[in-house]
Amino acid sequence: MRKLMLVMAMIIAGQTMVLAQKSVMVNEKDVPQRYVKDLSKRYPEVKNVVWMKVDSLIYDANFVNNNNEVSIRFSNKGVETSWNVNLEYIPASIKTYVSEKYPKYKIRKLAIIDIRNKKTYSATISKKFLFWTKDTKVLNFEIDGKFIDESTK
Repeated sequence: MRKLMLVMAMIIAGQTMVLAQKSVMVNEKDVPQRYVKDLSKRYPEVKNVVWMKVDSLIYDANFVNNNNEVSIRFSNKGVETSWNVNLEYIPASIKTYVSEKYPKYKIRKLAIIDIRNKKTYSATISKKFLFWTKDTKVLNFEIDGKFIDESTK
C-alpha cells in the first residue's frame, strides 16, 4: 500500500510539473516593458494584444493584423514571429511534397516563421480518422518551398 501511494504521489507531481509549463494569459502591465515597447515599434497600429507568459523570460504576443493572425515570441534569445497563411495560398511545391511523401495526410495549418530575418514555412499535417485527427507532424520548408526537416507534434 505504501508503494502504491508513493507511485501515485510521483505521478501527480510529474503531471503538475508538466501542466505548470503551459503558457498563462497575463495583463500587459505584467509583461517586461522592453517586450511591450518592441511590439509597439514593430506594430504601432495594433490594439488588441493577448499576452501569454510561457516562462519567466518568454512571452508571446498574439493579435490580428490586416486579417492575419500573428504571434510574436519574445525571449532573451531574440524575437520569433509567425503568421498564419490561408490554406488556399499554400505554395505548389509544398502541396506536391506533402501529396507525394505523405499521401494519407492533409495540411491542416501553414505558417510563415521569421527568426532573425530568416523566413521559413511551417506546415502542420495530420491524418483524419472519422471525427478526430491523429499522427500530427510539422514539416519545415525554406521560403522557396525546399524541404528542411520534420518533427512530431
